[in-house]
Amino acid sequence: MSTRTRQTRAVINKINQLGWNVVSRLCANNNNGVPPDGAAVSALSITTALAMLAGGATGTHRDELCSSLGLQQPDEITTVLPNVLETLNSDAIRFKSANALFTTSDTEVYPEYIEYLQQLDAHIDSGFTTLADGVDQINGWIEKGTDGLIRNMLSRDSLALAHMVLVNALVFKAKWENAFEPEYTISDHPFHTTKKVDMMFRHQEYVLVHEREEYTAVRLPYVSTTPSSEWSFVAYLPSEGKSVQDIIPHIHQYDAGSFTRTKLAKLGLPKFNLQTNDSIKPILEELGYPLSGNFSAMGTGANLVEQIIHSVTIILDEEGTEAAAATAVMMARGRPRPLPSIVFDRPFAFSIVAEDLGIALFTGVFSVA
Repeated sequence: MSTRTRQTRAVINKINQLGWNVVSRLCANNNNGVPPDGAAVSALSITTALAMLAGGATGTHRDELCSSLGLQQPDEITTVLPNVLETLNSDAIRFKSANALFTTSDTEVYPEYIEYLQQLDAHIDSGFTTLADGVDQINGWIEKGTDGLIRNMLSRDSLALAHMVLVNALVFKAKWENAFEPEYTISDHPFHTTKKVDMMFRHQEYVLVHEREEYTAVRLPYVSTTPSSEWSFVAYLPSEGKSVQDIIPHIHQYDAGSFTRTKLAKLGLPKFNLQTNDSIKPILEELGYPLSGNFSAMGTGANLVEQIIHSVTIILDEEGTEAAAATAVMMARGRPRPLPSIVFDRPFAFSIVAEDLGIALFTGVFSVA
């Protein structure tokens, strides 16, 4: 195995691990073990945004961040990651990834950092008085980069303290190799307890299946230009008595060869339009990503990661799948100290003073019986 292949495999392993780790924590943050409307992440989008961030770190800080991305040397970022993205291109599906840096006009970004981002094909826009005022333009770039699937991702409040924001946007669209016939879709099909979904069905067909003690998985290929599909949708159904949280630790590194062609009486898969928008900086820090400290190689002054917002849209229907993700890393000079509050919500004394003489014309105490 060549050095480049080993590097690429290491990054892919980290991406896969990151995806399940973040989903697991998003599930754990809910009392029922699964968010009410589901949870989804694009670890590739997150990794790409963090790769842009890594160029702003120095010394040990940069080495640690590179290591968390599966890279041994910082200079591997601008060679291995673009190679991974290039490998994902296919004539049969639509895949696109785009990067950007947005800054305020008074932010001095170092030329070395701009050169680094240009190696990641980043769009750079430094024409904003404040990023909060530029929220429509930034959201417009994200919307365009996701083919309209992610809109209004950022708010003025999320950009209020930021002087720089790093953004990755990616989109994926593909049709099933074997489509679901709309006539077999059942509306208001029971899902879990009292919930209802539109359930798509395929009957008396061969499906790629992988069975384990903890779950049963199916692999549904998308249309491909080669005999073996380059992309697939893989669904993991927990075994009876198991929850999604139970099975995630048992979902091992993906292996297409572990699936067996199996004839099923029927396969049912829900149609869905899943949309999520999460603040993931605390989760990434829990997972060991070194996000604290000053990213001093970006530009002058303090450059601190204030928050990381991750947004995903996935649409699954009879024809195929549309999916998009965007990750935004907000950089701030440092959160200002919170302003103190004084609330007279208990008995207090008062006076009315003539300032010139320093005389209290009235004095008293206020209380409520």
